[in-house]
Amino acid sequence: MKLQEIHLKLMDQNLKCLSTAEEKRSQKKKNKSEEEIKILTERLKEAETCAEFAEKSVAKLEKTVDDLEYKLKCTKEEHFCTQQMLDQTVCPE
Repeated sequence: MKLQEIHLKLMDQNLKCLSTAEEKRSQKKKNKSEEEIKILTERLKEAETCAEFAEKSVAKLEKTVDDLEYKLKCTKEEHFCTQQMLDQTVCPE
C-alpha cells in the first residue's frame, strides 16, 4: 500500500468517527431538548391549573364582597328607619 492510500484510509476512518460522534452529540442534544419541552409542558399545565383555581377564588371573593356590601346597605337602611322611629317616639311632632 502506498503512503497516500494509508493516509486516505486514516482520513476516511477519522471522518467516520467524527461523523458518528456528531450524530451522538446531535441525538443527545435532541433528547435533552425533548426532555426540556416535556418539563416545560408540565409546568405550563400546573400554572394553568393554578390560574383556574385563582380565577375561581377571585370570583367567589367578589361574590362575597357583593353580598356583604348588599347586607351593609340593608343594615344601614334598617338602622336609619329605626333611628327615625326612635326620634318620632322620643320627640313626637
